[in-house]
Amino acid sequence: MFLRILSRLVEITIIIGAAFIVTIVTTEVVLRYVFKHSLIFTEELSRYLMVWIVFLGSALAIRDKAHIRINILVKRLNPKLHKAAHLIAHGLVLTFLVIVAAEGIRILPSQRYQMCTTIDISLFYFYLAIPVGAVLMIVYLLPAIRTTLAEKPAAHGNQGKRSAAL
Repeated sequence: MFLRILSRLVEITIIIGAAFIVTIVTTEVVLRYVFKHSLIFTEELSRYLMVWIVFLGSALAIRDKAHIRINILVKRLNPKLHKAAHLIAHGLVLTFLVIVAAEGIRILPSQRYQMCTTIDISLFYFYLAIPVGAVLMIVYLLPAIRTTLAEKPAAHGNQGKRSAAL
């Protein structure tokens, strides 16, 4: 239930962010080419919003197992080694995400008083996307790890059909 509500909140945030980017960039194009006037904050704000969208979208991609995988070697392994490869991959990703979250949190205080060039907003709020995105990715990765631990090794003939291959 918690993950379903969290997922919906993340999806809505991505939709709102993307719609806002489309709106401000379209407005900028119309103002620039039709009225020969430009907004100074469009490029910077759309770039920072895109960072948020990427981090939030990456979390959803972990939830949906939609990240790129290279499974040519893993699908040739026997079922036990296949499961071990999954667990090793999940462990490496988890370790990476913990480091990203920790370092993201570590740099936040130094960003508190740095302001955006064109808009009077602290960079803290944009750098916050790093630890928030990493923690969300961890939250979505943990059920995948639990599922991998709980599953019984499949018959070797099914290995090529698995969508959750490494």
